[in-house]
Amino acid sequence: MRIGFVTLGANVPSTRFRFYPYEKPLADRGHRVSVWTCYPSVYDYFTTIGWRFSSHIKRASRLVQYSQAKWFRPDTVYLERGVFHDQSLWLDRWFRNVSRRFVLDVDDAIFLQFPEKTRQLIQWSDHVVVSNQPLYEYVSQFHSKITEIPTCVSLERYRLKAFGSSESSKPVIGWMGTPSNLPFLVHCAPALRRLAKELPFKLLVVSNTSEPLKAIDLQGVDLQFETWSPQVEIQWLHQMDIGLMPLPADQEWMRYKAATKLVQYMSIGIPAVASPIGVNATILKDNQVGFAAANDQQWFESLRTLLLAPDLRQRMGIAGRALVESKYCIEANLDKLEQVLVGD
Repeated sequence: MRIGFVTLGANVPSTRFRFYPYEKPLADRGHRVSVWTCYPSVYDYFTTIGWRFSSHIKRASRLVQYSQAKWFRPDTVYLERGVFHDQSLWLDRWFRNVSRRFVLDVDDAIFLQFPEKTRQLIQWSDHVVVSNQPLYEYVSQFHSKITEIPTCVSLERYRLKAFGSSESSKPVIGWMGTPSNLPFLVHCAPALRRLAKELPFKLLVVSNTSEPLKAIDLQGVDLQFETWSPQVEIQWLHQMDIGLMPLPADQEWMRYKAATKLVQYMSIGIPAVASPIGVNATILKDNQVGFAAANDQQWFESLRTLLLAPDLRQRMGIAGRALVESKYCIEANLDKLEQVLVGD
């Protein structure tokens, strides 16, 4: 089959984890896959020319991609959320009509921003792929053909770290993510400050910019910031002994988020402490791969327990890796996605 991926942007997490890793495996199975990625990403702009002119470039590049799609004649178009991050539907409709089969991927609560657009895209689709159960429940209001495929990693790329391999003599608590999520560290900052008075550890933060850290009180914490890139992200993950995924409890959007950070931490074999919101609560409910923390005391106790127990960290890390291998990896979900894209 000829399959066309229409994606949000090269460094957008959902593109990197839900689309790019499937391109080669599908090609290896004999499918022809073409990927059309927004440039700059639907969320970005060129600072030198501003948002308005950057939007013109996005529109022009998307129209070129549509022309390529007409030439490619895909049997299936697999759309990531929407062609543009706005209310428009005109180019989504064009991509829908260029193929006989149209599959929509929904991995976030885009309907909270664009309710009418999301409903229309769902109804245009022959099938909808969602990343978790709360999204499944939402989409089921408008469509009956839904498949849940969690946000995954490639086992070939995300290899198990060597235990005790951190360069620092101190245990390393780590966080990795986008600048928009970096402010969420404020939810575990009091626990980190309290821990720093009692136990030695390093806090490793990996993101595109350190600017949001200026608003977070991490006084007394041994902080190391590193700039994120796809080339070094696994290198920095392997320096971590414990992963963090704090989320705000008062934002409806968080209930629908994919557990991407948790999956990354588990895939390399380290435990995590995370807010029990959305799919996080399901993954952490039995305390097998990490701990859920809903308040300052729980953050403190969970992190303290893991810092003091390297054997526990290793057991949880091994359990997390096993969970990824069974459910949260590309290899475990390739058959399912291929069936959806090929259709009945």
